[in-house]
Amino acid sequence: MHLASKDQYIQRATNSKVYLTSTGVTTFYTAPTGGDFDFAVIESIIACNNNASQTTINLTLTDTSSNVFSLYDGFVMAADTTHELLNRNLILTAGEILKITAADANRIYAVASIVEYGKGD
Repeated sequence: MHLASKDQYIQRATNSKVYLTSTGVTTFYTAPTGGDFDFAVIESIIACNNNASQTTINLTLTDTSSNVFSLYDGFVMAADTTHELLNRNLILTAGEILKITAADANRIYAVASIVEYGKGD
């Protein structure tokens, strides 16, 4: 990642974790709005199917105008496997939302590693 003005930002590292106990759309992470922090860089998203059967997942990004962009649609997760879902960093601006859905409940764990940025002094 290269931000020309990166030195002018403060940052904090965090993560978001979810266990998909239903087949409904689940909010995974929402980029901060207002306050000190105003955008985030998703550095990693790891999904684990800890079940003896395969399932599929969907991962979407919803922008502040409620437009939905599919990042993964029907991604097949074989039984007892773990996948890194990002090859590069993903930037979310203030208020953008990552959502995840699984075809089967109680099979998928997902963890995102995130660095949030805010304007410094």
